[in-house]
Amino acid sequence: MSGAHKSALRYDGEELQALYDGSSEGIIIASLDGKRFHRVNRAMCQMLGYAEEELLSLSVREIHPADCLPRVLEEFRAMARREVKHARDIPCLRKDGGVIYADITTAHIERDGQACMLGFFYDITERKRTIELLRASDNRFRAIAENVADVIWTVDFPAHYFKRRWGKASPAELADAVAEQWRFSYVSPAAERIFGYTREESLQLSLGGLVAAEDLPRVREALIEVFSWGASKPADSYRKRFLEVRCRAKDGSLRWCEIVSTYLRDEDGVPIGLQGITRDVSERRRAERALRESEAALRLLFENTPDLLVLLDRDLNIKFVNRAQSGLSREEHVGKFILDFSLPENRDACRLALEEAFATGRSQTVEAKDVFGVWWSCRVVPIAGEGGVENVLAIATDVTQERTAAEAVKKEQRLLRRLLEIHERERRLVSCEIHDGFAQQLTGALFRLQSFRETLARNPAEAWMSFDSAADLLARAIDETRRLISGLRPPVLDEMGIVDAVQYIIYEHRKEGGPEIEFAHDLSRRHLGPSLENAVFRIIQESLRNACRHSRSEKIRVALFERADHVHVEVRDWGVGFDCDAVEEDRFGLQGIRERVRLLEGSVTIESAPDEGTRLSVRLPLLGGDEGA
Repeated sequence: MSGAHKSALRYDGEELQALYDGSSEGIIIASLDGKRFHRVNRAMCQMLGYAEEELLSLSVREIHPADCLPRVLEEFRAMARREVKHARDIPCLRKDGGVIYADITTAHIERDGQACMLGFFYDITERKRTIELLRASDNRFRAIAENVADVIWTVDFPAHYFKRRWGKASPAELADAVAEQWRFSYVSPAAERIFGYTREESLQLSLGGLVAAEDLPRVREALIEVFSWGASKPADSYRKRFLEVRCRAKDGSLRWCEIVSTYLRDEDGVPIGLQGITRDVSERRRAERALRESEAALRLLFENTPDLLVLLDRDLNIKFVNRAQSGLSREEHVGKFILDFSLPENRDACRLALEEAFATGRSQTVEAKDVFGVWWSCRVVPIAGEGGVENVLAIATDVTQERTAAEAVKKEQRLLRRLLEIHERERRLVSCEIHDGFAQQLTGALFRLQSFRETLARNPAEAWMSFDSAADLLARAIDETRRLISGLRPPVLDEMGIVDAVQYIIYEHRKEGGPEIEFAHDLSRRHLGPSLENAVFRIIQESLRNACRHSRSEKIRVALFERADHVHVEVRDWGVGFDCDAVEEDRFGLQGIRERVRLLEGSVTIESAPDEGTRLSVRLPLLGGDEGA
């Protein structure tokens, strides 16, 4: 052999050796009987945790778990006989006793005149663990979706059409394309219970075959509205749509359905489909119709009774009154909020009696003075329908003469009831935030994980995009949960005091972007009394929330300082402002601040005008138990 040939062979050998040593996959050259390893590379040693000399002293039997040896040896013999080249999901035993999983590909070679087998080990442990976690998660969420009473569904838009026409076609053209090619990509089992369609039949339903013809124009209008909205919004934004339509069951009957749907888009902002929940509200509709019929029969009785009779709905709005009062006609009473006719100090008692009647279905009694100076003794009688108590009848007798000397109600009692009402509204606000944010994020993650499972085989790239999107939604849901918990009463208020608690509120707002927030403080004490400290925290929290949401100011200033025996709070912005005289009495934020200040015998001043910003100043006395810490 010439020197050039030897040099080329030496170069090829060095190159192959570099590939062998640098491979990220484990490599073993073994005898065909599996009793001896001739060579192992660095990656194989790292994979199993052995030094090279240790691994070369082992055999096939010693690098696999004992309980899996029958299967492993059978696979090895088949590869040795050249019957197969690949073995999947093979458990391998590490030196430390741990087990990893590998896919193995083999080739037959000759080494030093002896037939051997070359094995490439691809570590799939993490991939296997991920798949198992995803499968468990998918099963968990699918169990939820397939056992709820409402129908959960998804619709995929015609991708070829939208990719080509998005941004060019009008919203009406897009809506027509969706309606024409409407097909469900997923329908939960509840569809068979409610509508009689099997899952396979549901997936074949067209929009026209499901929705009553008279309601199709409203569905088309809703789609047009969604596409008009989506054309001007960022790709990561979404919108919920509520709609009530009649849907045709398999037996031909029509059922009233309440539909809540969410518009879905890809990362480029192109619509990809809808996901939604459908609830059968036929029974509710029938109850409403029965209630209207019963109302007509009651009107005759109402109009001939000597007492004042007022029929109220669940929102405490007047639906019927048997005679006019204080210069208003009967028609002018209808639709008005009943508590608007009572004095502020009586409204809590009235509201409590009315809500108790709705909640318990039992009659309640209450006495109250109206804004015209008349005292009424009222019996609140619940009126039950098919769906429960939907209305109450207030039977009011004029007892002004009997109550002339009994009007005063202690201020502390009024404030306590008002504070309870504020707390209830705060809980409702948290409930709404959970429903509109956290629950929607979980639902979105669920559907993306379902999409991942369904598309993984045919389009892995698209499936993993769905998985990543689901993971992002779950992360945001966790962040939202932490934000809600901290919003109720952050631990820093008890641990570090009011100044650090205010700085925590400001930090939370800064994370969300928005205006610059400046904080100045001058307190001689770390902690205030619990009630005072909580009031200061809530006042600043509510004021900052209002300023960040509504003021449009680029800067907000918060000041907290102590003068003599009072604590002063000031929140100032330079935004759009508002007319203080035009603020509605039921504005929760300002009303809550005033009530907290009144409860602590302080004072509050709100200075604002359109385009001149807003300044809120609060002065609260230091309580007897307030001591520095």
